[in-house]
Amino acid sequence: MAVRHQHGLIALSVMMVLAGGAAVVVHQSAAGEPQPEAAGTSSTAPAGTTIVPEAAAVTATTTAPAPKPSATRARAVGDAQAAIRRNGAVVRSAPGETYQPVDAVVDARGGRHVRFERTHRGLDVLGGDFVVHTGANGRFAGATVAQDHAVDVPATAKISRSRAITVAGQGAASRARQVVDAFAGKPALAWEVTAGGHVVIVDATTGTVRRDYDEVHTAESGTGHGLQVGDVPLGTTRRDDGSYALVDPDRGGISVRDALNEYYTLKPVKFAEFTDADNVWGDGTRTDRATAAVDVQYGLARTFDYLRETFGRAGIRNDGTGLTGYVHHSVDQANASWSDYCECVMFGDGSPAGRPFTSLDVVAHEMAHGLTSRTARLVYSGESGALNEASSDIFGTLVEFAANNPADAPDYLIGEQTGAAPLRRMDEPSRNGKSASCWTPAVKDLDVHRSSGIGGKFFYTLAAGSGVTQWGDSPPCGDATPVTGLGNDRAAQIWYRALTVYMVSNTNYAGARQATLLAAADLYGPDSTERRTVDAAWLAAGVDGSDAAYGTPELLPFADHTPSPRVGEPVRIQVGARDPQGQPVTFSATGLPPGVSIDAAGLITGTPGVRGEYPSDIIATDPDGNAARELMWWIVKGPPVVQAAPVAMNMQLGIGAFGNYRMTFADAPDDMVDTVKLAVTATGLPDGLDLSVSRPVSGVYTVGIAGIPTTAGAGTTVLTAVDADGERVTVSAPWRVLPAHAPAVPLGVRLTGSPGAPLLEWDKPRYTTGDVQVTGYVVRVTPGSTTTLAGTARSMPLTGLDPRKSYTAGIRATSAIGPGAEKTVTLTPAGLPLALSPATIGFGQATVLSGRVVRGGGTIAGAVLTVEQRPAGRTTWSRVTTVRTDAKGAWRATLKPAARTAYRVTYPGAAGVWPATSATTTVTVRYTVTVKANTTKTKIYGTAKPARSGVTITLQRKSGTKWVTVTRTRTTASGAYTFSRAFKRGTWTLRVVATGGALNASATSAALKLKVT
Repeated sequence: MAVRHQHGLIALSVMMVLAGGAAVVVHQSAAGEPQPEAAGTSSTAPAGTTIVPEAAAVTATTTAPAPKPSATRARAVGDAQAAIRRNGAVVRSAPGETYQPVDAVVDARGGRHVRFERTHRGLDVLGGDFVVHTGANGRFAGATVAQDHAVDVPATAKISRSRAITVAGQGAASRARQVVDAFAGKPALAWEVTAGGHVVIVDATTGTVRRDYDEVHTAESGTGHGLQVGDVPLGTTRRDDGSYALVDPDRGGISVRDALNEYYTLKPVKFAEFTDADNVWGDGTRTDRATAAVDVQYGLARTFDYLRETFGRAGIRNDGTGLTGYVHHSVDQANASWSDYCECVMFGDGSPAGRPFTSLDVVAHEMAHGLTSRTARLVYSGESGALNEASSDIFGTLVEFAANNPADAPDYLIGEQTGAAPLRRMDEPSRNGKSASCWTPAVKDLDVHRSSGIGGKFFYTLAAGSGVTQWGDSPPCGDATPVTGLGNDRAAQIWYRALTVYMVSNTNYAGARQATLLAAADLYGPDSTERRTVDAAWLAAGVDGSDAAYGTPELLPFADHTPSPRVGEPVRIQVGARDPQGQPVTFSATGLPPGVSIDAAGLITGTPGVRGEYPSDIIATDPDGNAARELMWWIVKGPPVVQAAPVAMNMQLGIGAFGNYRMTFADAPDDMVDTVKLAVTATGLPDGLDLSVSRPVSGVYTVGIAGIPTTAGAGTTVLTAVDADGERVTVSAPWRVLPAHAPAVPLGVRLTGSPGAPLLEWDKPRYTTGDVQVTGYVVRVTPGSTTTLAGTARSMPLTGLDPRKSYTAGIRATSAIGPGAEKTVTLTPAGLPLALSPATIGFGQATVLSGRVVRGGGTIAGAVLTVEQRPAGRTTWSRVTTVRTDAKGAWRATLKPAARTAYRVTYPGAAGVWPATSATTTVTVRYTVTVKANTTKTKIYGTAKPARSGVTITLQRKSGTKWVTVTRTRTTASGAYTFSRAFKRGTWTLRVVATGGALNASATSAALKLKVT
């Protein structure tokens, strides 16, 4: 079989952060008094395990139905978190750690068992998982802990990520993340390097490889032919279009998809859904791709049913959701696998001559890997990996028995339908020539599929018994006595409880023995036949408790895991231990506070002389050199300390002092254990100032003095800090509050006229020493009213004013001690006199428009004005040009209008001056007329400009002193005219007159002498 693991925390909604160290462990019975371990319960435990059975759980043996637990999963998690806070040393807690609950079991008698994952300073701790056990009353009953020692690793790695990848030897494409490796021995800062499903743990300090294991493991190749489960019912879903999908809604949405012979390294990337029109799936042959899907869908459903009906577990996550299987994975792949990345299972088609890996026990085996991933999380290497495989073999077999399918009769063989021979057998695993049946120290070095035989043989013996039975032949290892089996039902209950309650990520066979003994005692009593059979079944597999995990002394619970004496206060603490072999134990310790020591009998005495935190290991060693250690976290307390204080405080009357004056007191590490925090008081504060205390980090108190001084003067502030033990420290800070001045005048005051509302603008006053803070502004308009504004204001529109009148605006800043001086500005009208010379011109001639900008008795130089025009016949004004006044405030513009035109100028206003528009002046433009004669044809002709059709042209002759009209005509569009007229002989004096109108005035041409012969 194959297993794919993803290492990392499972996100839940509850997270607890424990600072570490400040924890007290109290083991109590239901009556509340310390109790010895119950008779009949093994006094030994696997390394890293502290088990204190609850009295109620080990005193009664009964077959009556147990009462339903009253605790919810949420309550169980809450009780477990409270137990961690009080018993941090038991779970090997350390500062900077986070514990995240990932599973919770509430058993029939109300006992709670909550599994936690651990991070240290944000890094995942491999092998840092543990299970907290509390009784029905919520009291702490013990813990199963994977790691041996509390984490104490450097904050930074000496070995770089790239160097770790090189050491791992898996290529540049490897993924690497920083972790803490506490799987075995002393925890170390490490790099977890992953490539192609293989994981290498590299020490981040030394650069050496600590261990390696596989995330993806394939089973042995099998050969054979045929498919697996025969004709079976399936749960499916009808879709809106009437077709059916291979999705089982009664089992959390279990579904199967076609992997399309793609190979998934970690998770599916390409697949197809199985659908069907008549809800009849597959045809029993390999030619129909849905046939393999039938095998897997059936196997997943039977496994889901078995967990629900046997253990009350709603799927592998215990949340009612199913999972997805993928068939036809890769090409001719003779394996099956579970992936933590997608929480899905994958099944190959087998070799061309073999059978698909879709038999019932194989499907259940892979789904059981998911169960292990969601509970004990047994790491897939060494003996924990062997137990991972064994547990999947056990559940695969149990599901096969529960289904009792005639197409795949139940047995204790593993994967027997995938080839000519089974992959493994549970009665005597070594008969396949590969697997181990009896435990030896060398088992940990075997492939996990081989070393899993010991767990399989144990379970077979526990369920079916030793010797020859209808199911096989299982001779006991060594000189172990024969065993009579309990049957699958009781054996299954014991194994499930051990897996979900007592096993952790690095549990070995010795630890599994202890876990199953505890599970049997919980379920059937400490003196029950079931518990004795568990012990005998392990002996029959060669696991007798004599290996290294059981040779270690066990330290008794400390009366106080966090001693907190004051400097100079004598201490006397007795610790104890018991040895599984009953040998004498010698005590020693590391990391005790200066002035404190431990003797060989476990008596800790002395007088601590230096304040601080001291994580100490208390060590119990037997004559064989086996040693156990427990963390005792010392907090040596002392008086508060002044870390920082101002030399003096100098302030200004009326000016806020915020954030300028701070003092810092330290009360660490006392703060970690004191329930009453540091109290700080002050005397002699300046009037108007207050005291505030904050605790930005544990043990550090920042005191701020802030406010607005209301009284000038001098004095001394005395601050006193008192800790929970009544020890105190004082600090003094002299202060002066200087007198204040009213604010200066606002800067940059300007008043700009506009057609709507003039705008008064200003900048804040310039600060000089002694000035108080500006609180507002007062604006006074004369004639008009007074307005008060906020201190942030920088402008104010003045409404309701008459632009024909002059106004004065004054502004002053206000403060807590009164207003400052006033700054005034004026706003006056502007005069715009105009002159036009000449006022009448002929077409094509120029006129000069001139004027001044007058303000009061003077003029404004540099003012920009707009010259506007309105020609005759138009109703709107248009811009002609802009002009600027000279140093004397005068301006002029030369204009050439084509017709009668009115002119004016506009002024936009300026600081202190209203906008203005001048009076109107008009220039008259006469036609310009020419006259010529053609004596040959007697033709008089010419033009009138500007050219316009229909202008009346009158031809006149001079008679004496008078001009007499001869005839009239009209101009064409080009302004031309023509007279054809015969004159008598003689000399004629002629002229023409263009008649004026609304646009242009009349004009008379020059006189023309015409001589007719």
